[in-house]
Amino acid sequence: MSDSLRWLFCNYEFPPIGGGGGTCSRYLAKEIAARGHDVEVLTAAFGDLPRRETREGYRVTRIAAMRKLPGQSRPLEMATYAASAFLRMLFGGGQKPDVIVSFHSIPSGMPAWPVSVLRGIPHIVHFQGGDVPGWLPGELDKMHQRTLWLNRAIVHQSVAALANSNGLAALAQPSFPKQHIGVLRGGVDTEHFSPAERRTRTGLCRLLFAGRLTTQKGLDVLLKALGRVHKQSADAAWNLDVAGDGPRRAEFEALAASEGIASRVTFHGFLSREEVRARYDAADVFAFPSRFEGMPNVVLEAMACGLPIIGTRIAGTEELVEPCRNGVLLPVDDLDALASACLRFVTNRDERLTMGDNSRRLVLEKWTWAARAKELETITRDILAKKSTGGRT
Repeated sequence: MSDSLRWLFCNYEFPPIGGGGGTCSRYLAKEIAARGHDVEVLTAAFGDLPRRETREGYRVTRIAAMRKLPGQSRPLEMATYAASAFLRMLFGGGQKPDVIVSFHSIPSGMPAWPVSVLRGIPHIVHFQGGDVPGWLPGELDKMHQRTLWLNRAIVHQSVAALANSNGLAALAQPSFPKQHIGVLRGGVDTEHFSPAERRTRTGLCRLLFAGRLTTQKGLDVLLKALGRVHKQSADAAWNLDVAGDGPRRAEFEALAASEGIASRVTFHGFLSREEVRARYDAADVFAFPSRFEGMPNVVLEAMACGLPIIGTRIAGTEELVEPCRNGVLLPVDDLDALASACLRFVTNRDERLTMGDNSRRLVLEKWTWAARAKELETITRDILAKKSTGGRT
């Protein structure tokens, strides 16, 4: 086995479209390529994005997927990607990869599973959240029940299954008893996401929420909490920027109006990477009362930009936020606690500056993509070494 490996990353969404899973695959591809490896990303075509391009040292191939929206993908679009990816991996030619990494077991692992078997290529699954049974109960229960047989077939066949947080690994393990679920956490681009100068700011405190506008992310609770802050402390100077789009946007806009805070809340819709960075720069506090996560990239980005975090005690966020050091962790759906935390940060400039500085320090200590890529390379080399010796260590 040579020092340089050929990697194939499969992900149905990849920047500039998609969410956290796409961001994860993008930075791992960049850092794996920087370590001297050959990396190709197989993802969904969208709009006028080039079908083939080389960027940041790796190649991107975009295949037919019928994707209509940048921020969300429907089941038919995912299935189309899976079918196109299977044909591309089986008949597309080119050099055989040494390893396939699928980001999301479903749908990205669907084509990787049979191709791995047919071509004898080790397959690593990296769970992102929505592909794990039990994640987002109520909304995804039926889908998880219907696809459990397929999910198990994909994961049990893989040579390794990794989750992006300890909490997600613990949630996944009972559904996949024949495969140990390991952990490969997320990271953040500390050069692109870096602190803005906030120490000269006075007066208005700008809160920021970023994420898909769905039940999962808890924006409804945040709006109600800020409505309570508005009623109880009308003189408190704050506003809220909402970065993201989704099926509940109109409902959330109506909720802001009913809470009497519509003039204080700006819905920006789906934003590009540069536009999101501008929102971090303009913010003073990042509020993310999500109900479920794997490893929330937006929290990492906000920390890298020097923001204190108002978060919930859920998988992923619990591994990022150290209470009293760089933010607060609250029970899910606790309206009273969230309102108190918002008012605390709005009215205490020194505390939010100190905690924001600590957020940046924590990221530099623990959460770089270069460290994550080195971990993935080590895992992969161990797998290939065992394969070459027939499973003997």
